Amino acid sequence: MTRKAKLAATALIYKNVILDGKVLGVSRKTDPNDFGLPGGKVDEGETLYDAMVREVKEETGLTVLKAKPLFFREDTDFVAVVYLVEQYYGEISTDEAGAVKWIDFEVLKQGSFGDYNTMLEQQIQFLKSI
Repeated sequence: MTRKAKLAATALIYKNVILDGKVLGVSRKTDPNDFGLPGGKVDEGETLYDAMVREVKEETGLTVLKAKPLFFREDTDFVAVVYLVEQYYGEISTDEAGAVKWIDFEVLKQGSFGDYNTMLEQQIQFLKSI
């Protein structure tokens, strides 16, 4: 029996391009203190990239212009990719529940996907070192 893994795509958006400051976080709808990256599940017939762009627009109001894959994670039920957003435009606004704000990376590591975001941070540190 084969199982089809769920696909997810998220966006890492830095407030400044230096890659060591605040990142854009989106809280869970049910907990305004539980932050993660903007993103979500990939719809049928949608690419990972297109899903990330759509989710960012829905959750933050921002339009992604340019992004590249930064981090990939596969486990039993999920395949997820984080895109580093290199260019975007717009103002933060959304009709969805939950808070959208610039946060420290430490806040991401304390949220529901803390382990995942800790591995993402390790990947970023590794890439900075080479």
